[in-house]
Amino acid sequence: MRDVVKWCQNCDVPILGENCELCGSKGRDCAKDLKPMFDKELELFEKLLGVKIPRSSFRYRNRIIVSGKTYLTFRIDPQNEKLILVRGHIDKEKVFATDNDIIERAIKANLGLLKEKEAITVEFIKKVCESSSLNVVLFGGGKDSTLTAILAKAALGKVPLLFIDTTLEFPETYNFIEKFTRTYGFDLLKDENDNFYSAKNDFFQLCERLGPPSIYCRWCCHIFKEQPVRYFLNCIKDKDIKVVFLTGIRRLESRRRGNFFQIERGKRIIGQTLVQPIIDWKDIEVWLYTFWKKIEINKLYELGHARVGCWPCPCAPPLMDFIRRITHPYLWKKFEKILLKYAKENSRSDKWVKKGLWRIRRPKRQKSIIQPTKIEDCGGELVFKYRLPRGDSLINRLKVVGNLQVSNRQFEVKSNSINIYGKIEDEYIELQVRYDKKSYIATKMFIEKLLSRSLNCIGCGACVSSCPQGALQVKEKGVAVSNKCDRCWNCLKIPCVIEDSERMISVKMDPFIISPCEKGLAMNHILLPNGELGEILARKLRAKEINIELHEGGKILCVSMTFPIWRLEKYLMNVVI
Repeated sequence: MRDVVKWCQNCDVPILGENCELCGSKGRDCAKDLKPMFDKELELFEKLLGVKIPRSSFRYRNRIIVSGKTYLTFRIDPQNEKLILVRGHIDKEKVFATDNDIIERAIKANLGLLKEKEAITVEFIKKVCESSSLNVVLFGGGKDSTLTAILAKAALGKVPLLFIDTTLEFPETYNFIEKFTRTYGFDLLKDENDNFYSAKNDFFQLCERLGPPSIYCRWCCHIFKEQPVRYFLNCIKDKDIKVVFLTGIRRLESRRRGNFFQIERGKRIIGQTLVQPIIDWKDIEVWLYTFWKKIEINKLYELGHARVGCWPCPCAPPLMDFIRRITHPYLWKKFEKILLKYAKENSRSDKWVKKGLWRIRRPKRQKSIIQPTKIEDCGGELVFKYRLPRGDSLINRLKVVGNLQVSNRQFEVKSNSINIYGKIEDEYIELQVRYDKKSYIATKMFIEKLLSRSLNCIGCGACVSSCPQGALQVKEKGVAVSNKCDRCWNCLKIPCVIEDSERMISVKMDPFIISPCEKGLAMNHILLPNGELGEILARKLRAKEINIELHEGGKILCVSMTFPIWRLEKYLMNVVI
């Protein structure tokens, strides 16, 4: 994959191997990859750059290439919505000849390699899919998933397409999907209401709660792509059916995808098998094969888009971000309102939006911490008592711990190592968690996640895809757990989108309670469940030459406010266990 695309100077075409199949001459290095430029795309770049561009041009990122050499390079000025010419040998008086045959020559110059690539890929699909019960192409409407669908049909005959409607697709994509399936005779999988599989959430409402998505907070993918796939899997009546999802993912698309394999297990969608047959295809290989076979393409490519996907996607390269604002300004204005509102609420200027800095946004993660009201050491067990806000999903989510018993305004959950009791009040829940000291570390992490996520649940459904039993369902006011739950805890092992939001409630299960000194000194009071723990902990800290004070028989430990709490917890873990 490190090989670059070469150029035959004799035939004036890009070549995929070392030598040109037309003349046999060795090619010279041209670029890491190439895409052909369409007429409307050329017109757009000519208008933006103010120069004439030959019809036989190719592009690689911010380089326009003619005859295998860099014709010009440009940079983006997003604030002024302009492309700025960086360098190039431009002769405005020169009239460039239109070369309509370059694609046909390029196909002939690489025909043997294209046929070999096709044969290897088709054979791979046959071999991988022969033992599966159901093969499905994850179809997004782009050139890569289109190519995958065509090759899958050649290998398997009949294969259905699964289009996940994020509700954020370009209008051209919706039109192309319907046209492509009709033209090539594919079955398009839909739900029981004859609609595309999609999440039941509103993207713009979630932006208000979670902040706009970014390359560091890709909550949109978890909600709008993964959740519908899990719903599709849940709708399959025969659970023994082995489903293989064929995708058009390629390694050269991004650094993250550079680490993907041809066959993978779903990381967030448990039970999903992903097969990526064109993972090692270059962009130029996809395009030449598409032209060779005269395959229909999405009209967005003709407008200058290099990739097709959700129109507000933060992972789109800066140039694609720039082009979508020009080609679809009415869509961009809709999203820009959300970004400008977020910028104003978080002390950011309009330039933060115009320069595309929202794409690298990192949330502030303002947390409201809930500590236990009381901690008791009962022999071999620790007991934590809480006063928690009454959440609609909190009690139901306790089913992942064990059997939930609710009677009047009280409830109880028991498992082998954890017992939870609760009393429901008008606005609060009095909760008591009891467990064995020996399981302190694992239980602490589990309960903290469970309670924090339950209290913050907004019903986005991102966790739904993680449940292999299909026990999680999106309800009006949160995610509910059904009796299908086998307590595998997969839903707590994956990240939760709420943890990347601007604000959240965090429940802590530290074996101590922290309170500032009542006299206003720069000290923290550490309230421990018993004096014995305090005495042991004090000896450890004094051995490290840390100044501390003990009060009330060791139940209260005074330590400087600058002392890291995580160190205190680390020492105490060893004491408790």
